[in-house]
Amino acid sequence: MPQKKSHKEVGLPRFDGWRARGNGLFVLSSHKRAREALEFGLSIKKPGFNIFVLGDDDSGRLTQTMAFLTEKLSTERPQNDWIYLNNFQRTHRPRPYSLPPGTGRLFRDRIHACVITMIEAFEAAFQSEDYEGRLATIGREVQSTIDEEMDILRQEASEHGLTILRTQEGMMVSPLNEEGEAMPLSDVPAEMREEMTERANEIAEELTAIHRRAAEQQTEAGIEVAALDQDIADSIISELLSPIIKDFGGYPGIGRWLTGLKEDIMDNLEIFQTTIATEDDDVREAYEEELKRRYGVNLLVDNGDMTPPEPVLEPSPTYENLMGYIEYRSVNGELTTDFSMIRPGALHRANGGVLVLRAQEIAEQPEAWAALKGALRDSKIRIEERHRQNGVRVAGSPSPKAVPLDVKVVLIGAPHWYYTFFSADPDFAPLFKVKADIDPDMAATTENLSHYAGLLRDMAKREKLGWLSRPVLMRMLGKAARLADDRSRLSSRYELLVDLMVEARHHAKGGKITINALEKSDAMRRRRNARIEDRMMEQVTRGSVLLDVEGQEIGQVNALTVYDTGDHSFGNVSRVTARASAGRTGLINIERQVDLGGPLQQKGAMILHGYLTGLFARVMPIAFNCTITFEQSYSGVEGDSATVAELLAVLSELAGCPLRQDLAITGSMNQRGVVQPVGGIREKVEAFYHTCLAKGPLTGKQGVVVPEANRTNLIFDRELELAVSDGSFHIWTISHVDQALSLFTDMPVGELKKGQYIPDSSIYGRVAAQLEEFDMILREREGRLSNMNSPR
Repeated sequence: MPQKKSHKEVGLPRFDGWRARGNGLFVLSSHKRAREALEFGLSIKKPGFNIFVLGDDDSGRLTQTMAFLTEKLSTERPQNDWIYLNNFQRTHRPRPYSLPPGTGRLFRDRIHACVITMIEAFEAAFQSEDYEGRLATIGREVQSTIDEEMDILRQEASEHGLTILRTQEGMMVSPLNEEGEAMPLSDVPAEMREEMTERANEIAEELTAIHRRAAEQQTEAGIEVAALDQDIADSIISELLSPIIKDFGGYPGIGRWLTGLKEDIMDNLEIFQTTIATEDDDVREAYEEELKRRYGVNLLVDNGDMTPPEPVLEPSPTYENLMGYIEYRSVNGELTTDFSMIRPGALHRANGGVLVLRAQEIAEQPEAWAALKGALRDSKIRIEERHRQNGVRVAGSPSPKAVPLDVKVVLIGAPHWYYTFFSADPDFAPLFKVKADIDPDMAATTENLSHYAGLLRDMAKREKLGWLSRPVLMRMLGKAARLADDRSRLSSRYELLVDLMVEARHHAKGGKITINALEKSDAMRRRRNARIEDRMMEQVTRGSVLLDVEGQEIGQVNALTVYDTGDHSFGNVSRVTARASAGRTGLINIERQVDLGGPLQQKGAMILHGYLTGLFARVMPIAFNCTITFEQSYSGVEGDSATVAELLAVLSELAGCPLRQDLAITGSMNQRGVVQPVGGIREKVEAFYHTCLAKGPLTGKQGVVVPEANRTNLIFDRELELAVSDGSFHIWTISHVDQALSLFTDMPVGELKKGQYIPDSSIYGRVAAQLEEFDMILREREGRLSNMNSPR
């Protein structure tokens, strides 16, 4: 017999025995599997054991996973700092170095201060009186030697009537007249001219020799000055770098770099000297900035304040945001850059810790996804300027050496991203070996109820919504069951309930959230999203869509379907009719004939046909044609949830038994007549209830029939619960199609005995009689046609 449900069996469930206690989302059984997977993935340090967290929308998969990861990392030490330093041998290939957290900042500041102090120290040393005096002494020694040799040479020239003159063309030897003045060689008497020329050439050769020796002495003096400069610089550099080497030289690679730093400064000392000799303030400032960049520290990642460490969430994982990039500056209209303008990506910031990415966001960035896979595969972060691949490379732009990578990547997304995009990628499985799968719902156990209530209270506190009373929490737990479409379970999509609480607080005008405020929020939300549903209901009330909710009709039944518009799902009442006639075809599915019926709908029709042949074609072949259709349906029909309704229409048509129009039904079936569960029960029942209201006042006889297996899916709002309670609306459950027949016809279904259905007045008896009559008509017609076509 059909089972009539009481209002306690269809209203929001009232859970008792729980006590609210908040311990986060991952204590719920729906998240237990995911929690275990996360703990395993975080604990294993081998490559490839990255994690994919998949869960439905609004299930807290991101926010709560971040909270879980933050808690797990709270006992870990912060990740190391990362810096880039100039590679003095190959300046276009700067090197990365790792330092303990907070050390990078100290090292950067110490080097910066050292360079500034070094400039000041060089300026003081190279402009000091002592330094100037030592330069003057070296210069005087050279000049004194040259002057002494020149005096001797002038004396020798004078003894031979010659003098040494300084002209625009340089030093030259000239004869003297009687007054001791220089004169042209042509004025020398002819008899003396040859001897005078020979003497002048000898003096000129000696003068050249003196000039050569002077140049050599100048070179030696320059070397002596350079050595002096090197000694001064070495003393200053050693004094300034010694404490830095002592404090930082023990870190891998830093001591060697500091040695290279000193060597490069000694090799390029003239840059400092040019800087301190420059009188133009702007030019000097430019020189100083260049020195600071050349010898500075690019603090790529500073984890000095990350105590405890936190997971890094990159909301927009473009290639640059993920892998890092290089900035440029404009100098005199030209772009220039160097290692100091290398900028980190999310992988750099998360290196040594955990990086969290939204699956959808990374899937929509093919270059970034390919780069991420490469980085995880090679355990290195390479910064490449993808935007310049097909362009001219900027002169001097760096090609940084790769940073060693040790990171745990956690992708978070909806199941369809996991099963469609990522699972189809052959590189995905070797790199993401851990799946953390969040269940869409959980059993409504006392423990889950307690933690769920505590979670809702915690969320209300976080959102500053005030204290939630126990009656409000009880109603929220009931709504969680309604979201799960199961009286014995709770939906893991708790964020939808948080949204509802936010709206309820708004309707409460800042006061405490009440049950009335919750119901008002539900009603307002439905109104915002139900425009299409309401317009379809208008078609019913205006009579444009033909439906009956009272009386009886043969071959006509109210079936129930579901529409989903994305943000709102709702039920709809559809009239299903059947028309039978004599024939040999059997069941004809009109929707399938015109390509409006999907494969599942056709499968249901074929199951229906199989049930009929199993009942009535054991002693004689099927002798009927019967069309079935969804009236006024102009779009596709898919699914088998109307199979029982179609069967009722067919049997009613064959038996000539009217069906109650104040009832609607949903349910699929198998070939033995067992009714099977279907989806959308809540939406379907509410649709017929609202249709009955729209067509007139409730009669007290109207109701809906659903599969017994869907009894836990009967969760309705307060209005429908009250209608069931006062008897103005009814809900039945059935487990076999015979129960639906008896309810819709108030007639005995019939029982098969000795090859016949009894009594004859039963539904099956009348169907069998009609089929026999159809068969007789066909046989008589076939006999007449045979006689007409036989030879005479």
